[in-house]
Amino acid sequence: MADAASVPPGLLLDPRLQAAVGDLTLAARKLVAGTMPGLHSSRRPGLAREFSQYRAYQPGDEPRHIDWKLFARSDRYFLRESEIETKVAVRLVVDATASMGHTDAAPGARRKFDAACQLAAAFALMAETQGDPVGLVAISGDEVVTVPIDGHRQPFARIVRVLAALKPAGAWPKEPREFAAALALDARMAGGADTTAELTIVITDGHEPAGEIRAALKPLRARRNEVLWLHLVGRDEREFPYVGLVRFEEWETGRQVEAEAGVVRAAYLAAQEAEVSAWRRAWAGERFDYQRVSLDEPLERTLRAYVKRRAGG
Repeated sequence: MADAASVPPGLLLDPRLQAAVGDLTLAARKLVAGTMPGLHSSRRPGLAREFSQYRAYQPGDEPRHIDWKLFARSDRYFLRESEIETKVAVRLVVDATASMGHTDAAPGARRKFDAACQLAAAFALMAETQGDPVGLVAISGDEVVTVPIDGHRQPFARIVRVLAALKPAGAWPKEPREFAAALALDARMAGGADTTAELTIVITDGHEPAGEIRAALKPLRARRNEVLWLHLVGRDEREFPYVGLVRFEEWETGRQVEAEAGVVRAAYLAAQEAEVSAWRRAWAGERFDYQRVSLDEPLERTLRAYVKRRAGG
């Protein structure tokens, strides 16, 4: 497993990498503009100075928060509650495997990996702006690359540097032990005592020949972690516009298949929908949100749609 510190210092001084960092930073700032407030707007009862309401004393509460004047009048223990904003520990999971190098021919379409990096950087900027701890877990070249959620200042800059140095390669590990270790996070330790929630944002095209992604994310279900799956899809994948005899090559294995496009089109599109349905069923009853990201549409729509839906929830 590699983390941000393992990126060679010389690489970070590479002019091309510096340009990529600048481009990614600018893209993130443009995406975030107009979308705040972002990842969370909920508030939870706290014990700050601004009074909100009383609640009955419960075992484990600190006696210093008891309202003794009210006790003298009622002979019962009550605490004065206020409202403080919750922190959300945000984990960005970025798929940097070989299939993410795909770009379709639709006008204005972008490479999957470029879209993933821009979205990840935008969410990192939103989290940092709100004071939320944020980290990165990426799969690239059969390696797990991480920026730990450790409460350090300026996580956005660290995450952008790592994203800019990544190249789409390899595949999801069949034995996700390193990945599972990277997901092992106690949100309270990462962001302080007022961090009570975890949000994992998975940015991927969902390409998993043998269910590797679902296996890797399984620990999140056990912890009832809130998960947002941003599913990157090209127009050619949505519409399957091919005609005649076509040779298809699997990105991560090189396996080739020839097929008559008109014969397999309906089966292909049905399989795509079945995969999404399988994800939804697997997480049924859990805190799971799915959003399709079309590569030929502005990425701002993805951010705004999610922020609006989350604020309304």
